[in-house]
Amino acid sequence: MGPSAEVITFRPIDDEQLLAIDALLSDLASKMKRTRRGKVWDLQVRDQPIHVAVTEPTSIVLSAGCNSQLDYEILRLLGESLATLLQGMASEPIK
Repeated sequence: MGPSAEVITFRPIDDEQLLAIDALLSDLASKMKRTRRGKVWDLQVRDQPIHVAVTEPTSIVLSAGCNSQLDYEILRLLGESLATLLQGMASEPIK
């Protein structure tokens, strides 16, 4: 298992924001699979497997399948992009 990061929002994620998250991830991913009522995504970004899940009303967890420098860069990019979109804060990826 690779690194993970978290995006915290200051208000609960609603259906409109889920659609915006879905659009953002779709733009960044070469492949994407949605599950669990639109709150879990499995992506391929730059040929790396990435898992994204809304785990709490105000939390999104990002995790990478490998432990390369590229995985850290992808999680950082996704975290910053989601934090900007949702007006939240992203953590640094950690192992």
